[in-house]
Amino acid sequence: MSKFTGLFDGMAVVDIAESEGGYNYYGSVRSNGEWGIMRETTAGTEYRVVVGASGYAAGWTARASHTYTLPTIG
Repeated sequence: MSKFTGLFDGMAVVDIAESEGGYNYYGSVRSNGEWGIMRETTAGTEYRVVVGASGYAAGWTARASHTYTLPTIG
């Protein structure tokens, strides 16, 4: 299993926002409050993530202002 897969294990997609400033966003949350947002270019050519330990609602609201990074694979 890759670290990228592990990053989102046990998370359920709870929000999707499409075509916002050239990106699609997918918000996921675990039952313990940890969360992740995957950002995809609308062309589907680039994927980046941001994760948090708590405060998903605020994290989702601020989705466009987060610093997204490449997921670690390996």
